[in-house]
Order: sequence, then C-alpha cells, then structure tokens
Amino acid sequence: MILVRFGVGLLVAACALALVWAPASLAEEAASTAPAPAGIAVDADGTVYVSDYAFDRVVKFAPDGTVLTQWGGSGTNLGQFNAPFGLAIDDHSNVYVVDQLNNRIERFASDGTPASAWGSAGAGAGQLRTPLGAAYGEGRLYVADFGNDRVQIFGTDGSVIGAFGSRGTNDGQFQRPAAVAVDRDGSLYVTDHFNDRVEKFTSDGRFAGGMSTALSPVPTASAPSNASSTTTATPAATPSATAVATPASAPTVSATATSAAAPEPILRRPEGIAVAGDGSLWVADYGHDRVVKLSSDGRLLQALGSTGSAAGEFVGPKGVAVDTLTGHLYVADTGNGRIQRLGPDGTVEAVWNLPPAPGSPSSTVQSYLP
Repeated sequence: MILVRFGVGLLVAACALALVWAPASLAEEAASTAPAPAGIAVDADGTVYVSDYAFDRVVKFAPDGTVLTQWGGSGTNLGQFNAPFGLAIDDHSNVYVVDQLNNRIERFASDGTPASAWGSAGAGAGQLRTPLGAAYGEGRLYVADFGNDRVQIFGTDGSVIGAFGSRGTNDGQFQRPAAVAVDRDGSLYVTDHFNDRVEKFTSDGRFAGGMSTALSPVPTASAPSNASSTTTATPAATPSATAVATPASAPTVSATATSAAAPEPILRRPEGIAVAGDGSLWVADYGHDRVVKLSSDGRLLQALGSTGSAAGEFVGPKGVAVDTLTGHLYVADTGNGRIQRLGPDGTVEAVWNLPPAPGSPSSTVQSYLP
C-alpha cells in the first residue's frame, strides 16, 4: 500500500502560520455566544453527534434533526469539557470525545453517561497537545495529536498502542494533523492542516512510498443565490496522479468549461475527513469554505459550497461525517453555527441549528426537500 499526498501547500507560509496559530485562538472563539459545531459523527442507526466547543457540550440529534439530548459543561471533571472537538463512535455505540484544551480523551455511553478519560498535556507516550480529530477502527482509537505533529493509537480503554508522524513536510510527516478517518480496509487518512494535504497510511502507521501531486485548474459551476443545492464543480476527467484546484477568488464559469483561472492547492487548511460508502473521501476544506470529495488516490471528484450563510454555503467548516447507509453527508458549518445535511448528489436537504444554550429542548430544522 502506498501513501498518497493530496494537495500541495506553500510550505514557507504554512510554517509561519503554524507558529502563530495557538490554542488561545480557539479559546477566544469559544468565548462567543454563538454555537461552534466542530466534530461530527454518525452511528449505525443514523443518530448524529456534534461537538460544540463554544458551549463545551456534545449535542445528540435524531436523523430528522430533533435534539435528543446534550451533555457536558465547562470544567476539568469527568464529563466536562474545555473546547471539545473530534468525535468517534465504536462498535458498541460508545462515544469518544477529544477534549481539546484539557488535552485528553473522554469516553461516554451513547446517552452521555461518562465512563472514563485519559491523557494529559505533554509530548510523551499517551500525552496530548491540543488534540483535534479522532477515528475508530478495529478496536483502536486514532487521535490527531495536533500540537505534537503525530497521530496516536489507543485501545478503547486508553492503553497506548503506538504513534506515528513527526514535524515536517516530507511523506509521513505533518504540520499539524487535524483529523483522521479509517476506511473499511483499515487504511488511515490524515488531514495535514498546514501542509494543505491528506496523507494515507496503513493501519499501524507505516508509510510505504508516496507521490507528489501536481496542480491543474478545474472549472467551477455557479448556482443561483436562491438555489437549494450547493455550488458544485465536477471535473470530467483527471489523471490519477494529479490534484486539481479551484482558486477561492476564481470567477465562476459553466460546468462544461475546459479552463479556469490559475491553479492553487486543491485544499487549504483541511480539517475534518470522512470515508463514504464507496471508499471516496469527504474533506472539510476549511480555508476555501467548502467540502470536497476525493477518490482514494487523490483525484478531485466533486467540490461543494462557497463562502456565505445561505443553504449550501459555508464559513470555516471544520467537521464532516457520512451516514454510509443512506449516503447523507453532514457538515459542521462552524462559522455559521449550524449543521448542514446534504444528499448523496450534493443537494442540501436540511439545515440544523444547534440549541442557543445548554438545556434547550429542541433545534430548528429547515427543510429543503422538494
């Protein structure tokens, strides 16, 4: 199995940004009075879990968007959070929450009952430094240890199994890994935030080769401002070793166009990542205010969204999750404080607003179904 890098970044700029990006920025965001959904996960029944780092809670939704329960609160005790971020669900419906600024992982029953916690601040085995994303696979929990430029592997009881990665721009290295996803074969995909790429590993973190990716322009498709579907760009054909990109400032052209503005990296500051039922990857392209669908070898299949607050638009999306039974894509539209649910074809089906404060009994569901 080879490691494939999707996207290339401006490495000098990435290094500079990595030095100034600090947990304090998230702490400032968390001081906002608006919800800030970040992590998102879907269980086998279609129930959706969302972390909200502004209100230090996890919100549990039914598939129709009804709020079933929420739990958490600010603090360091078991069951409390300080900017919760990534979420993962195991085969027994246990929910794992990356308690980012407490530098730990917390495990809960599906109803929110706290079970255990592990981790502390540091760079040693089992220690964490502003961890972000998490994924479960075959009895293991994979955690994107953002501040330590590595991915740590834990048992579901918190035992340390291993770790991989180091700081850098080479294959197998990271500049702030943000999220992890596991496919049905056990392969791992890691969003490498400041290197503007995704890297692929074996289940135990081994790297067996890699390829650099070139850049190529791709047309974008525009949609009316009142359209119920997202803006979509789907290239007709892309070589397997090529990453294509849409500049954030590029003018829109018809979906059948064959050229566009000068290219830039396909991803800019990628965060959440999820594997679809067909093995393709959905990535929260945070810096471009969109989500993109990639093949497992890095080809751009689809790009959805643009900057804004209308349905199908995003502001700094941080999390994505796929219901593999229905094909629905859930996006944590962080800057807009909401969740958007997209159908398998990319159309917006519903927008879920998080409760405005802990204890609210329900959320508002705006339906975009015909």
